[in-house]
Amino acid sequence: MSVKFSIGLQGSYPIRDYIRMAQRIESYDFDEVHVYDDLMFKPTWPILTLMGEHTERIKIGPGIITPQIVHPCYHAGNLAELDELSGGRAVCGIARGAFWELLGIDRQDKPITMVREAIEIIRRLLSGDRKPYHGQVFTATEEMFFRFEPVRKEVPIFIGTWGPKMCQLAGEVASGVKSDGLWNPDYVKILKDNIEIGAAKAGRDASEVEIIAGPLSAISADGDKARETARRVLAVYLPYLRPMTDVAGIPEAEVNAVREAAAVGDFAKGASHVSDLAVAKCSVAGTPDDVIPQIEAMVEAGVTHVAFGHCLGPDFNEALDLLGKEVLPHFRR
Repeated sequence: MSVKFSIGLQGSYPIRDYIRMAQRIESYDFDEVHVYDDLMFKPTWPILTLMGEHTERIKIGPGIITPQIVHPCYHAGNLAELDELSGGRAVCGIARGAFWELLGIDRQDKPITMVREAIEIIRRLLSGDRKPYHGQVFTATEEMFFRFEPVRKEVPIFIGTWGPKMCQLAGEVASGVKSDGLWNPDYVKILKDNIEIGAAKAGRDASEVEIIAGPLSAISADGDKARETARRVLAVYLPYLRPMTDVAGIPEAEVNAVREAAAVGDFAKGASHVSDLAVAKCSVAGTPDDVIPQIEAMVEAGVTHVAFGHCLGPDFNEALDLLGKEVLPHFRR
């Protein structure tokens, strides 16, 4: 059973803690580490710079960036610089993003076009292509080119999405699809089917496109404590996981109740509305013995890469040790 494993980190820790965290993640032979570029958390690029400077093997990158707020040329420059610093270990996740209401801006009405064009511009800059680019969302004139030589002309770019149409785009142009909050084997089939549609359109082999599950994670020697932690995390994120919540059969009333509590900052009340079904379908939670068969079921469904997400567990260090010493060795064998 061949599967990659990674860790996703939130921008909420003391800045220099990321050095130790990245080194410990690398020591356990994880494949990648991603840092979320979520609004109002610490920006991802300085964190990734620290981690790239203090690690040697592990691949690193944002998971995800959005081009709605910042032009793709800005992201391309940071990505090229990270790739140089890390010796060619950069990866990049990109998506339409969320939380527009915090900025008082409208939701992008052409999200698929926006993401496609952003990827094209990033690749244009990395490759040194100076031809003018005139898209429906973005423009890059002939004067827009790097005044330095990138280490690599191409960096792996995966698309963060749960949506069928965006999965089709990933099948056409991306290295993979990453679905944060995904932990339902039934939903993996939706991702696969749409990746295959896009890959066929582009004449690609769909098996070359990674399917990355990025579940909210809570691992502990105490399974009940782990599941309670997952419930508290879902009190923040559950309202953003549609349409996966619909496919999982999580009632709309539950999602709305969690959303209403989150809107006023009452996350304890929100957690009280999070059901056992939501914990099971939207997070990987429990002891190593609990989560190993869950991972096996996801891999059997078609997941090729598991990126354990925030907050990892009631105690980050305990969770990382359990994953590194008990879960990864099971699959590496």
